[in-house]
Amino acid sequence: MDVKKAGMSRLLLAAPDLRRSTWMMQSPAFLKMCEEYERACLRRDVLRCSADKDDEALLKFEAECKSLEAAAIAFIRKQRQFSGLA
Repeated sequence: MDVKKAGMSRLLLAAPDLRRSTWMMQSPAFLKMCEEYERACLRRDVLRCSADKDDEALLKFEAECKSLEAAAIAFIRKQRQFSGLA
């Protein structure tokens, strides 16, 4: 699975109510957010599983993932509202 699709899958798991928004698969901005979200999640996952726990780095990536997730969800909701797709 490529990075964009993996990120999109993670986002749609986080916000299942947005799964009907198929238009977003054509949005370059949304696909870029998915890519960045997946990369941040992968870094976070590596830190979570690491034998040498770096709590500071883990907290940083946890926050980054939450921030990207919130931004992507807000982007979808705003686009749906603006375009009348509700």
